[in-house]
Amino acid sequence: MKRISILLVAVMVLSTVVATANPFSDVPFSHWAYDAVNKLAAKGILQGYPDGTFKGKQTVTRYALAMVTAKMVANVEQMLESGIGTNLVTKSDLQTLEKLTVEFADELALLGVKVTALEDDMQVVKEDVSMLKRDVDGIKDYMAKGGMEKVKLSGDMLVRHTNLVHRNDGLVGTPWVGNNDNARTESQLRFKFKANIDENIHAVARWHVFTKAADLNPAQNPGAMQGAFGLNGIGINTVTDNTVDLAYLHVKDMFRFGGDFTFGRNFYTHGHALLLNDYVDAIRFYKRSGDVDIVFQVIYDRLQGKVYDRAAGVDFRNVWNLNLGTKYRDHDLYLGIYAQEDPVVALNMTNNIGGIVNFSGLALGNTNTVAAIAANPQQTDDGRWDVEFGSKGPIGNNGHWDYDLGFAYTGYEIDILANAATPYIQPEMEGWMGHVAVKWDSKKEWAAKLAYTFADDESIGALALDNDQRYQDGIETPYEDISRGNNYFRNGLMNMGVLKLQAEFRPRNTKHYFRIAGDFIDELDDNVSNDLAKYANGETTAAAYAAATAVTKGANSAYDRWNNFMTAEGEATVFTFEYRYQLAENTRIRVGYTNFEMTGDAQKLTATQRKVAAGGGLFGDYDYNMLWTEIYSQF
Repeated sequence: MKRISILLVAVMVLSTVVATANPFSDVPFSHWAYDAVNKLAAKGILQGYPDGTFKGKQTVTRYALAMVTAKMVANVEQMLESGIGTNLVTKSDLQTLEKLTVEFADELALLGVKVTALEDDMQVVKEDVSMLKRDVDGIKDYMAKGGMEKVKLSGDMLVRHTNLVHRNDGLVGTPWVGNNDNARTESQLRFKFKANIDENIHAVARWHVFTKAADLNPAQNPGAMQGAFGLNGIGINTVTDNTVDLAYLHVKDMFRFGGDFTFGRNFYTHGHALLLNDYVDAIRFYKRSGDVDIVFQVIYDRLQGKVYDRAAGVDFRNVWNLNLGTKYRDHDLYLGIYAQEDPVVALNMTNNIGGIVNFSGLALGNTNTVAAIAANPQQTDDGRWDVEFGSKGPIGNNGHWDYDLGFAYTGYEIDILANAATPYIQPEMEGWMGHVAVKWDSKKEWAAKLAYTFADDESIGALALDNDQRYQDGIETPYEDISRGNNYFRNGLMNMGVLKLQAEFRPRNTKHYFRIAGDFIDELDDNVSNDLAKYANGETTAAAYAAATAVTKGANSAYDRWNNFMTAEGEATVFTFEYRYQLAENTRIRVGYTNFEMTGDAQKLTATQRKVAAGGGLFGDYDYNMLWTEIYSQF
């Protein structure tokens, strides 16, 4: 049975404002619906209780609402018959009342009310009644989202202080110098504007007055938000960013077949955030068909190519995405499909510097001869296809155990022109990522989780990830703790597995929250053999790979450094402690500590090279400790 507020019914017939004395003692002047209630009472359409109160917060049944409607209809008819309602009752009032009589037709019939009385008396309501009919739950949702306000302004502010100390801090002038930005205080201020065009259309934009910087390892962001000690005074490098991270138009029921459209920039995540968890520009369509939620979107991507077109400039390529979700008993099931195809290009493959591709463009036309191709192989196409699927739900019937299960396939392929004499390797990558978690919740104070996340050596990473969203209650991604203070995992995992142990303590009826987590990272394969590793090691042809395999594979080459750290043994342990305090309803303080320690080797022992432990900065790898505090407030 639907239950709504009498106050909502009153607001539905608002048309103009009439200033009179306050008719009800329990509707203050400052109340958002005062004008509507006052107007209806002044017209005699709506009457209160004998004690002089309105009781607008009282919930009622459909039958009770029908009685209220019947009384309003009777009052209007009486006013019209007497002639005093000609200037008081408007066409808008009559349209709304007719809508109510249609909604409660069955209940009014039981009360003996003729539902067509208004049309018979006035003959002014000619519009299609079906266009006026609204589901009560839809109206409530519209009101809850600020539907009565044309423009709503909100915002938030974050102030964060981090103190990050690397293992080699202080070794100035050496190749292993540590972090040059140990302590940093930064702020973020955002204003969000929501314009309600009507009950089906709204526009949202969020403006960053200034933005916090990303946590890099080592910090290499010299232009914005850097500490300015020794650089002509404190604050000299602090800048106002003036960026926009939300800018979209949302249209509900745009066509007769239903469905919602969203045009523009918004934050999207799907599944277990193995592939997507970021702000993206997209055209998005959502519709629920039966028990299935369907999302189809086209994501705008300004992207440089993956291998050989890095110097060709930024290229526009759509990412086509279809997401499906449903519920089976108490289990949430999901499937996401992503596809991106590169337009045909022609680029030479010269200037391979240190295994990092840096190629210049080759013009199309008569330069595409056999000789030119033999001298400078050309990439003609590349494409990517991704699929993520999984589920989450309860284990058993006791309500204490839950699970998360998600897997992602990532496929990438490059087509390269070559001749028979020089068969260049056509890189193909078919990788898998996975996330499995078992969670226990006491339903009182304690909760715990055991999780394992992995990505094999042919995984090419996620489409887009933003791992710093928990300060504003974003979802907990598998990469959140291991990426704090570094930039290794900005695109997920590669040839690595992470075992996570986490415990939470949430004292009841308090403002406190505690979390402690340990992440144990290990490399899956010591010596990979995928095609992109061959290119990274400078072996672009089958002959070059065959000649170099015996010498370079496993000898501190790209093959044994194919992981996020680019070390010979990608191993680390990460300890995280977090405490939250709810200072006010809209303000929270967080304090945390992260210890990131490499446990593997950056370089293996060979005949000419010594064994070097990871964590000292040989390949940009650092052990570090990070203390972070922040206060976040919404307004």
